Amino acid sequence: MKNLRLLGVWLFAVTLLSGCATPVDSSYEYLLMDNSNAQIETEATKRISVQLMPIVVANYLAGNEIVLVTSRGEVHRSQLNLWAEPLSPQLTRLTQQRLEKSLPNLTWFVRQRLPSYSIAQLDIEVDSFFADLNGVVHISGRWQLISSEGELILSKAFAVEDTLKKDGYGAMSETLAKNWFEKVVMPMSHDIARMFNE
Repeated sequence: MKNLRLLGVWLFAVTLLSGCATPVDSSYEYLLMDNSNAQIETEATKRISVQLMPIVVANYLAGNEIVLVTSRGEVHRSQLNLWAEPLSPQLTRLTQQRLEKSLPNLTWFVRQRLPSYSIAQLDIEVDSFFADLNGVVHISGRWQLISSEGELILSKAFAVEDTLKKDGYGAMSETLAKNWFEKVVMPMSHDIARMFNE
C-alpha cells in the first residue's frame, strides 16, 4: 500500500513537471507602421478645422485576430498572429498623423477634443483589410467629407489590391500599411486639399 502511494506521488510529480516542460506556442503581435521613406508632400489649403471621426471597420475585422479571407468568403482568424491593438484605433491614429503632415493648414480633431464651433467632418468606413490565400491584400471602403453646415461635400469609394512580395504576417502587415497610406490616404488628402482650396 505504501509503495502504491509513493508510485502515485511519483506519477503526479512527473505529470506536473512534464506539463511545465511542454512548449507553449507564443503569439506574435503587429502594428501598422507609416514607414514612408519619401518626404510627405504638403498641400496648401484654407485654414479650416476638420473632425476625423473614428474609422469604422466591418465587424469581422473588429477583433485583434489578423484575418485571411478565401474567395468563397471563408474567414480564417489567426490565434497566434494578432494586431497589437484593434484596427479602428490604429487606422484612425495613423490616418490623422498622415493628414496632419500632408494638410498642415487644417486643424484636425478626433473624438472628444472638439471645439465649440461647427467644423467639417471626415467619415471613413473600411469593408476589407485582409489578405487572401493567394497572397493578395485587399483594402476597400468609402469616405465622406461633410461641411460645417452638415452638407455632403465629397464622397468616394476606394478599392485596392496588391500582391505580397514575400510570405508571412509581417509582410502582410507592411503591405497593408503601405497600400493604406499610398493608395487610400494620399489620394484622399489630394481630394480634400482640392475641395478646401476652391
